[in-house]
Amino acid sequence: MTFWALEPAMKKIKVGISACLLGQAVRFNGSHKNSPFCSQVLAEWFEFVPICPEVEIGMGIPREPIRLVNEKGQIRVKNVTDHSRDYTDQLRALADQKAPELTDLCGYIFMQKSPSCGVFRVKVYNENGMPETNPAMGAFAHQLQQHRPLLPMEEAGRLNDIRLRENFIIRVFANHDWQQNVAADPQPKNLVAFHTRYKFLLQAHSEVHYRQLGQLVAEAGVRPMDEVMAEYFGLFTACLTHVAKINNHVNVLLHMLGFLKSKLPSEVKMSIIKLIERYKEQKIHLIVPITMLKHYVEIYQIEYLLNQKYLSPYPYELGLRNSL
Repeated sequence: MTFWALEPAMKKIKVGISACLLGQAVRFNGSHKNSPFCSQVLAEWFEFVPICPEVEIGMGIPREPIRLVNEKGQIRVKNVTDHSRDYTDQLRALADQKAPELTDLCGYIFMQKSPSCGVFRVKVYNENGMPETNPAMGAFAHQLQQHRPLLPMEEAGRLNDIRLRENFIIRVFANHDWQQNVAADPQPKNLVAFHTRYKFLLQAHSEVHYRQLGQLVAEAGVRPMDEVMAEYFGLFTACLTHVAKINNHVNVLLHMLGFLKSKLPSEVKMSIIKLIERYKEQKIHLIVPITMLKHYVEIYQIEYLLNQKYLSPYPYELGLRNSL
């Protein structure tokens, strides 16, 4: 098995997205929020499913703006100037309607700050129009999350942070791998194979979760498979949600180097160790020691490492580890 690659005939991965992020002029003022990273870079790998909840429930373009309002302890979506115009139930109903149509999504990119689509820290106002301390989640995004709690969700604005960007992309490709190779054929051997190729990636994100997942895999074929799979994927998702830290990467790199120590000349081994140390000191990017390791893994055909998603969790062309 070789490192990750998208074959020409392979379908792109389906990912939901706020329509304005693809340049569609659907915002309240008739504008868009085109994200070049989404529309130009990720579009090479993802088949985007664009949705503008506000347009789909019949609000026009342009339209009066809306906001989240705390009404007697309940977060509602209301017209900014006329609170009698409440769109909360319509947005929730749309998410209920869309959820069965979106079961094959492997991720979702939302527009930040939006009262319908925002995922993190959307501003909430009180009934007098004053901002409150506690933020909330957009009504459509929140309702969709109730249907797909394990779906990787992120905001376009947060994707400007390289670590959050890489973390989201990893989760999308892993979600796709799970759907294609485990959920589609739920057998113990497929779960074991999936866990095996993600071992080092899981360790980089959370050693605690990694060990718990290993214990779960050991129960495949003993406990009911549907129970084990549901518990496994929930914990797997929680593990990858943790952004991998530098020290975790260092530990994984050194562990992988151990598989090569009997084959590498001492001077080569030392040069790789020095690269890992320089990465730990943040003097070089993660891609440098990984590229060196991959080079020798391929030369010596270390099958166990060739299969590890840690070395290629997503297409090389995305270049995410060039900045980590």
